[in-house]
Amino acid sequence: MGSDAHVLVTGDHAEPHVEAAVQRIEQLEARWSRFLDDSEISQLNRLAGHPVVVSPDTYELVARSVDAWRATDGAFDPTVLEAMIEHGYDADLSEVRARGGAASAVGSRPRPAPGCGGIVCDPVVPSVTLPVGVGIDPGGIGKGLAADLVVRERIDAGADGVLVNLGGDVRVSGTPPDGGRWPIGVVDHLDPDAELTRVAIDEGAVATSSRMQRRWQHAGGEQHHLIDPLTGEPHRGDVVGVTVVAAEGWWAEAQTKAVFSAGADTGLARLQDASAVVTDEHGRHHATPDLEEALR
Repeated sequence: MGSDAHVLVTGDHAEPHVEAAVQRIEQLEARWSRFLDDSEISQLNRLAGHPVVVSPDTYELVARSVDAWRATDGAFDPTVLEAMIEHGYDADLSEVRARGGAASAVGSRPRPAPGCGGIVCDPVVPSVTLPVGVGIDPGGIGKGLAADLVVRERIDAGADGVLVNLGGDVRVSGTPPDGGRWPIGVVDHLDPDAELTRVAIDEGAVATSSRMQRRWQHAGGEQHHLIDPLTGEPHRGDVVGVTVVAAEGWWAEAQTKAVFSAGADTGLARLQDASAVVTDEHGRHHATPDLEEALR
């Protein structure tokens, strides 16, 4: 998933739960990574126009992505794959950076994302059919959903408490190590080594998106991975970073992208079933009313 993973389990006999969680994360990466030719996501993208039988995990990933696209009126859009590739993000980020700005094999002008309207999900098989010319990039929602699945499964298997952190997208449930609530740090998007504030939650997720971290040189300019689906270009608005608190990781991740699309103030006003802290390009911090006190 192109990032570090941290798993914390509380209660007796925690070690087997940690081992099972790590194996599950590796399994989900093998199914969902667009950088693995034999992943189910790569197969879906290659066979656009044809129904593809997928695992229940991949079905849920695509179905959740379509749900989030509809709920945010397209502000979150997983069909930005072509634009990602056009901007040079066509391989693992370490490889992209190693090229030092060399152009990828694709060189046409980025276009708006086609959207999820034509994606067909059949829950009976289960199968997914992508329209011809549509590819999906699960990077905008996959880590959050993976954390959701792993935490849910470990709790169901008897763990007292579980925290899964996939590249800064955190999902928690159950009893923390010291009792009380789970304290989750919110990074300062303009200084990623610093903590802006902390939130304490009993159950739920905290997801972060920033245009300051995943950056690379391509075709004479610096790029980042947060694509505006309306233009096919990296977001250039006033938002530098967003941290969202929600009940589930997949939804928190989707909401971070929706805030980027709408801008700081409008994005906060349009949040659905979530709270957020937003950093703008002038270094100002904006927050929903329930998190404003945490910033003081």
